[in-house]
Amino acid sequence: MRFLKHTLLSLIIFSNTCFGKEFDKLFVVLEPIDTVSQIEKSINNSFNTMIYRLSGSDSPSNIWKIINAGNARKNFIKSYSLKNINNKSYLEVNFEKDLLIEVFNRLSIPILSNSRPIVLFLIEIDSGTEEPYYLTNSQNNSFLDESLKDYLKYESTSRGIFLELPEPDLIDFNQLRNYERLINYEDIINDKYIFDELIKINVSKTGIDEWSISGDINMTVGDKDFISLFIEKFKEHTNSIINKILKKNLINTSKKGVINISVSNINSFQDYEKSRKVLENLVGLRDIDISRFHIDTIFYRLDIFGDFDSIVKEISENNFLEIISQYKDKSEINMNFVK
Repeated sequence: MRFLKHTLLSLIIFSNTCFGKEFDKLFVVLEPIDTVSQIEKSINNSFNTMIYRLSGSDSPSNIWKIINAGNARKNFIKSYSLKNINNKSYLEVNFEKDLLIEVFNRLSIPILSNSRPIVLFLIEIDSGTEEPYYLTNSQNNSFLDESLKDYLKYESTSRGIFLELPEPDLIDFNQLRNYERLINYEDIINDKYIFDELIKINVSKTGIDEWSISGDINMTVGDKDFISLFIEKFKEHTNSIINKILKKNLINTSKKGVINISVSNINSFQDYEKSRKVLENLVGLRDIDISRFHIDTIFYRLDIFGDFDSIVKEISENNFLEIISQYKDKSEINMNFVK
């Protein structure tokens, strides 16, 4: 028994993977489109999505605040093109980062950085007719599975937040179920994944015409309206969690400051270009100037939105920048470029 436990824990340790926390292509929106005649509508929808992502709020009030201030949607667009992905048509819209941040600042709308929270969902489903299972990205067992995953995918893209499910090739939950007295599921999740919030939900059919939901959502639903009522409650709970987490990560654009940084491990012009591009993509950056060079290190002066703590948070969660030391009293950060 001790050997079995050691083997399972070893599997967990050696297959450990964590998700990146920097939202890829924050200022690029893919909007579904059916015909070319719908380009204008898709552009408007993509603009709405961009404002939701950057503000952290799904309220349309920020959209109208920007438009009523005399800003046309098209002014924020750098380029757009039609894309075909998995036989579906999309309009890929690239937005002007600097102009968006400038307008957000002028209208006193707080902004979110590239660094986005991760919400992990541990959803166990027991239909009463088959073996209970955990919802994953790679398997569809029912219409309920598809509905939940479609919502998570849409909301993740729209809000610019990571809404993740565990993967079966990393953890075989069905095998671990047989040893639940030896290993706690939540301990496994805590060891295996990096996340800001864990949502645990158990869905089980408890009678011929009755479903019971427990965990972070508690309700009893009749079989006839089960999926629609549960999905509605699931969306309400998830949106509440998203709003709460994103609110903590807002950058106050009314605050401005200056910090000095150094970036080491720059051994070529390509390294310089790549590392500088990473810095320029920081949402909290206002301006950047090189102070000096020294062997493999470049020293910069950054004008920033927010304060020292907010820029440290954004940098520390970037996949290509590793903070070596920081000195808040001197407004100084020393980091390493990760290739």
